[in-house]
Amino acid sequence: MFLSIILPVILCFIPLILAFLIFALGFKINAGQLCIAVLLGLAAVLPISVIQFFLPSLNILQDQLILRAILKSLLLYGLVEECLKCIFVLALPKKEKTALEFLLLAFTMGLALGCFESIVYYLDHLQLANSRNATLLYGPIFLRIFSSDLIHMTCTGLCGLFIYSIRNKSTVVTCLISAVLLHGIYDFLAGFENGLRWFAIFAILLSIAECRLKYSAVTGPEE
Repeated sequence: MFLSIILPVILCFIPLILAFLIFALGFKINAGQLCIAVLLGLAAVLPISVIQFFLPSLNILQDQLILRAILKSLLLYGLVEECLKCIFVLALPKKEKTALEFLLLAFTMGLALGCFESIVYYLDHLQLANSRNATLLYGPIFLRIFSSDLIHMTCTGLCGLFIYSIRNKSTVVTCLISAVLLHGIYDFLAGFENGLRWFAIFAILLSIAECRLKYSAVTGPEE
């Protein structure tokens, strides 16, 4: 029980715990506001999970599996999920926040969402393995979990920069476009069971670079 459920669930929260401590102690972000970001990440899981449950059942492009997978990744995990994130990002504390502070709150929300989704992902695969009397491959599972946490963090950060730019009347819509495309590309590549899934790492690296570039674009007018 402990080794198969409790310990893995605890491990799912390690990225969030580390980020929380770094942002609170290293960047002096208010702990209470970080907690709000965590709760918003948790709240975002429900509508996203509901949409993910119903939309994939749509019978479209049955004879074009690759095209169907690409469209599903870009529309469901890209466009729909990132737009939903933007709605929850609007609720993040914003009073007298610099772009960096708001970005870190968005990162926290994204990590929280990713960690809570990771628990659902792990338990789902554990149940599937048990139903088949199979052994769960923890290595690939946790690699997928932690990489998913990173893409959620960076893409939510891009959504945060998008919302921040709107509030400062210097809208940088490419922040949202980048989040949609990068999340969709990551999900498409990570869905493969062969060597192609490793190319998902490039989507993560690009999302990190995009956060830096878009941060400069958003803060440029302030400077």
